[in-house]
Amino acid sequence: MIGNLYNHGFEIPFNDPELPQWADGHLDKFCDLFWHETWKNGDEAIASLEIDMLADRYAYIKEGMALRAFQIYKLYENLGFKTFKQYCVKGLKKSVYYVKQVIKAAQTSWNLILQGFTELPDNVSQATRLATSVNQVSEETDKTTSCWQEVLDKAKNQSKPITANYIETTITGETAHPLATAKLPRDVWDKLRALAKQQGVKPEKLLEEIVGNYLHPKQEADPETETVDEPESKSNKKGPTPKTPEIKAWEKDLQDLVQERFTTEPNYQTTADNSTFARTKKGKKTQKNKTPPPEQYDRANPHQSTEFHNPTAD
Repeated sequence: MIGNLYNHGFEIPFNDPELPQWADGHLDKFCDLFWHETWKNGDEAIASLEIDMLADRYAYIKEGMALRAFQIYKLYENLGFKTFKQYCVKGLKKSVYYVKQVIKAAQTSWNLILQGFTELPDNVSQATRLATSVNQVSEETDKTTSCWQEVLDKAKNQSKPITANYIETTITGETAHPLATAKLPRDVWDKLRALAKQQGVKPEKLLEEIVGNYLHPKQEADPETETVDEPESKSNKKGPTPKTPEIKAWEKDLQDLVQERFTTEPNYQTTADNSTFARTKKGKKTQKNKTPPPEQYDRANPHQSTEFHNPTAD
């Protein structure tokens, strides 16, 4: 018999280890199954083991009942905690959101038991998905029993296992698409859920719409922007564009460079200034070009051109 003990994969408590009080039942179960082998006592013993297994399968119902009692009767105060949230986080090492999910799942499955169901959602995820899916298709609470019966019948006819996604697809009629996971702060998710509830949609659908609008924004004309931009473009054509100090400094350097270059040329006419670079200094207004009269061109140089002369091209 000792040889068979090593085939089950559970470590043997030979040294009589000290276990927490809540683990005493686990030790008894281990001894019944693998040490004393009570299942050898016949069909009744096996049936008893199955009952215990089903009870453990739906253990989240008892857990949810206990959590609800701690919440409404403030039993956590006897343990030194001031609030239920503090008890959940520091005492149970669980978030308040998850604890409330367990309570909701226990309430849902307990109602199914009272309606005569012997097969229930296997876990918290399935029970909460059942509740949210029913709320999506109907606000009536009595729809839970009919929807759960529909799930059981369909799963039996299709020979498929019941999962949380299967429950939702059966009740809502929506086919689940391949999904990815994104982590959001809890407060952001809670606000998203509240907004989705107001709009009558699932939070996931609302989040999908928000992200879709961000990735593919709608291109719509903004009349206010258009009316503001049009006069601005016209004013730019009529007058010079205001320049930043950096641009002004660059233009001044360029002007000085060109001026210096031109003054070194022997044919440079200081009185003839048709260049766009020449400006008066220190904010004075630009003087008009002092162009010699036509007869001066004829006498000095009859072939002189009024176009800008680039000495660098010579």
